[in-house]
Amino acid sequence: MALTPIQKLELNKRVDRIFHAPSNAPARGHQPEIAFVTDVSGDIDAVHSSVRDAVASLKAHDRMFQNMRSNMVYWGREEITSKVTPMSFILMRNAFDHAFPCDKKTAETQVDPNSGLNTDQGSEVTGSFADRGNVVVKQDEDVDKSLDFEALCAYLKLYHARCRCVLVFVDRSYAELEAQNFYITDAEAAKQQLNPFLKYRLLILARDRMLTGSELMMRLIRQQPEEACRQS
Repeated sequence: MALTPIQKLELNKRVDRIFHAPSNAPARGHQPEIAFVTDVSGDIDAVHSSVRDAVASLKAHDRMFQNMRSNMVYWGREEITSKVTPMSFILMRNAFDHAFPCDKKTAETQVDPNSGLNTDQGSEVTGSFADRGNVVVKQDEDVDKSLDFEALCAYLKLYHARCRCVLVFVDRSYAELEAQNFYITDAEAAKQQLNPFLKYRLLILARDRMLTGSELMMRLIRQQPEEACRQS
């Protein structure tokens, strides 16, 4: 799933537009920050290859990315985890070391009413993420559970609101992603999570196409009249 030269060029341009959009102006005193979200339900090596290519392309494109704070977010069917990961670590192939599964012996689970997510407050947690103070969020355990876009957005707003750009890498073609409705189960909930700022910061990278959060929002808005017509 390595990025082609054309995809790298498109990525650089789209990320430039995200960072310089008036609707995505930085908060006073905050340094620029970026998050790389990876779909760990598929081929992790393929996704990691894309992330490395994206990091290398961005660092070569603009000096702004040389020392930018970066975060890795691991998006799975059963849990979402994240950790601060320098881009140099990503390039050295260290970003996925012990990423999944997160080995936990005991944990106390607290439900955040605002996010709808279960946050592990481990009293005795021994995973490579939890024992380093990183954020681990569990979702409902279900063998047939697919990825949950609304849960991802809630997680990003709760823990990575300072990131002015969020790149989401999925090991799917755009047609496959579209057929699964971008892992969205509730369009209204997805729109609420994308507002007020996440839609301006999100960029989804499938194998053969990219989609911004604003484009996804417009798609969700257009779906409403179509569904109403079908029901009538």
